[in-house]
Amino acid sequence: MLKLILKSLWARRRRNGWLLAELILVTVLTWYIADPVFVLSYNRSLPLGYNPDGLLVASLNNLPSKALGYSEDEADSLHLMQNLNRLLRELRNHPDVQSAAPLVTFSYPGSEGNSSTTMSYDSINSSVSVFYFIPRSGYFETFGFGTLEERTLQDLDNMDFQEKEVIVTDELAHKLARNTTLTGKQMYESYEQDTIFYHVKAMVEKVRSTSFDQGRPACFQPQLDVSAEDILDNGKLLIRLRPGISEKRFLHDFRPWAGRHLRAGNLYVRDAQTYRGQLEKLEYSYGITNKYRMNVMLAVFFLVNLALGVTGTFWLQTRSRCEEVGIMLSYGASSNTICRQLMGEAAILASFAWLVGCLIYLQYGIVEGSWYQQGYPGAFYWINHFWLHYIAVSLIVYIVIISVVLLGVFIPAYKISRIPPTEALRDIITI
Repeated sequence: MLKLILKSLWARRRRNGWLLAELILVTVLTWYIADPVFVLSYNRSLPLGYNPDGLLVASLNNLPSKALGYSEDEADSLHLMQNLNRLLRELRNHPDVQSAAPLVTFSYPGSEGNSSTTMSYDSINSSVSVFYFIPRSGYFETFGFGTLEERTLQDLDNMDFQEKEVIVTDELAHKLARNTTLTGKQMYESYEQDTIFYHVKAMVEKVRSTSFDQGRPACFQPQLDVSAEDILDNGKLLIRLRPGISEKRFLHDFRPWAGRHLRAGNLYVRDAQTYRGQLEKLEYSYGITNKYRMNVMLAVFFLVNLALGVTGTFWLQTRSRCEEVGIMLSYGASSNTICRQLMGEAAILASFAWLVGCLIYLQYGIVEGSWYQQGYPGAFYWINHFWLHYIAVSLIVYIVIISVVLLGVFIPAYKISRIPPTEALRDIITI
């Protein structure tokens, strides 16, 4: 069968040459469009390092100085911190709330702000995201990070921290300590005339700062001193609902409840939103939402037109071989044999075109780079390895191309292989 297919392809080489050129162009375009959609979809599917389901965030508000009920005595950092703790106690006493923690910083997972530095260990450097937390505030339990080294989230929240004592993610250990633990060891920041050492107290699983990139190694630094500006400018309350509690129902009842209970001094809470909602707003503000939607819409539009164009071309090409099929039927060929031959020809043609098209795009990928480079250098996801990424996307492109081509061949091949030989040879007999 293979020998017969190859002979048939060679006999029709001029006509097949145009089909081959078309399929090569289609392969390159499919690669170009599928690659960003694949990478963005992969990044969005990665675990955040904490569970956003049942996680809410509420913004702290402060009464204006001229508002009725404003107290000048409650405006200093000491009273603000005391009032913040009173709001947290009220939240934790809510029957639907499992835990709550303060966020009084611009940098935490999913925040609009960010902080980064370069940490070193044993002469190996790594860019690091820096998140800030208040010790013994329930921060780790409320976020629900993944723990390591047989520690619980309560263990992390109950730790006492001194200045320059930190918690790091396992990805940082992977990069700096070559997969060994960093717990109990020291990292350092180097400046022109100074070196600052950090003692690692524990490790947690990898945490991503946003939902649309691959993240990078991170460390958690304690906020030992909280100023009034921290609370007023960045103050938020992180809320973890009990399992089984509906976010929608809780938010529906939250505002009137907050109006009655969440007021302490000049601080008050009016409303809350889901953490997923905050992540989606962050995606939108960075333009990622529009980019992803546009890429998906472009991919769908292209694939629909690809399916119509390629399917139509192969449909007409197969229908034009009616006389040839009639001769094969008259010599005793079965319908299944004819279908297999026609689909085999199309599959070999599409496979060869796919191979050439991928090799052409490979030159572009090597010279210009491709979407596998999204995310931070050194991230240990397989998608960031060039050849693994190239092979994976190439296979996706192959599945698309071969599916469209075989669809365009099978339907007309099935129909013409089942007509009587006399009808298939009608034009020849008439002549």
